[in-house]
Amino acid sequence: MEFLILIAVFGLMMWMMSRGAKKQRQAAVDLRNSLEVGQQVMTASGFYGTIVDIDGDVITIESTPGVETMWKREAIASVTEPPFAVEDEEELVEDDEIAVAVPDDASSLTSAPGTTTAVAGESERPAGEPGLAADEPADRTGDEPDERRA
Repeated sequence: MEFLILIAVFGLMMWMMSRGAKKQRQAAVDLRNSLEVGQQVMTASGFYGTIVDIDGDVITIESTPGVETMWKREAIASVTEPPFAVEDEEELVEDDEIAVAVPDDASSLTSAPGTTTAVAGESERPAGEPGLAADEPADRTGDEPDERRA
């Protein structure tokens, strides 16, 4: 008798869990069947775009103007707005008019040999000898290999 009650409780739990999963699957099917051209969607992999063509189970998504990719209908996870602001081409032209000076190489970022550099918390040291202060000898104790670590 107790065994039958245990089996009944287990069966009820399984039915309750499968019912929730079935509702989720049905909601996903309804979403995919209601897709229309012009909707902004997100795929299961996180790709955002606008639907430009639907041909059976193949949906063509445009992510940026002129860039179209083809996806299976099952890959569409949700109808949503992208989490970023979409800029118009007119705004991009205005931003491109601003001149930005970018150096051709990184030589302007390093100091010339013979000059001194100072790091916060350290004394000035010659630029050609990284890691050594000006008053520190080149052969410090502790730099020798330790036989115990070998």
